[in-house]
Amino acid sequence: MAAFMFIRAFTPLLLAALSLAGAMTVRVQPGDTLTRMAVRAGSTPQAFMAVNPGLNPNKLQVGTVLQVPSPTARSVVVQAGDTLSGVAKRRGLTVTALLKANPGINPQRALQIGQRLQLPGAVVARSASSSVSVRTVGIRVTSVLPVQGRVTTPYRGGHEGLDLAAPMGTRIRAALGGVVIESRFDSRTGWGWTVVVDHGNGLTTRYSHNSVNLARLGARINTGDVIARVGSTGNSTGPHVDYRVSRNGQPLNPAALY
Repeated sequence: MAAFMFIRAFTPLLLAALSLAGAMTVRVQPGDTLTRMAVRAGSTPQAFMAVNPGLNPNKLQVGTVLQVPSPTARSVVVQAGDTLSGVAKRRGLTVTALLKANPGINPQRALQIGQRLQLPGAVVARSASSSVSVRTVGIRVTSVLPVQGRVTTPYRGGHEGLDLAAPMGTRIRAALGGVVIESRFDSRTGWGWTVVVDHGNGLTTRYSHNSVNLARLGARINTGDVIARVGSTGNSTGPHVDYRVSRNGQPLNPAALY
């Protein structure tokens, strides 16, 4: 009887643990790329690489189970051989951001094993409304993320785009080739310096809060061309790109491009 009562009491804890473990993995689906999976999870490709040692992003196998970067991690413990740049790279951060979160760290001195470093902030987890189910039939393209930044606000109701945090001045690249149809300071909406690119067939992308626009109105650009630099103009609380995608005026989850 005692053993039965123990099992009965322990079972909910075991189920909870299994549920939590399941929530920390994702299975590669047909057509997936590392970037697309990272966008869906509200993470970065670098963070996925950090928790999946040996992963080759160019040879993803359908059905492979990958660990998902923890959305609740607030700190990291220094291991043997760790450096500031190494920790920052594994976490998809910049050394500047890491130092800002740890004002007592002297970048000229080696890190101590066992030392705990605070992270600038948790990666925002995907919400139910950020599903890629909005993918529009016919969008089969090879595109790039504007910046390799941390997702601070995912696609969701009330925010029909992605906020990608990156250091001030970081180059912003066009997700796809097309024609620049807007390059201006948008004070009416609070987007600040903004570039909008028309990719044809009703598909457009918008890049806002820039520090400076480099692409001129009417310019023809290719996928990956630098069109602006990261800033915090307009209604913004820090350096980032507000990246939005639309088809015939209707918002799409940017993950639909990856």
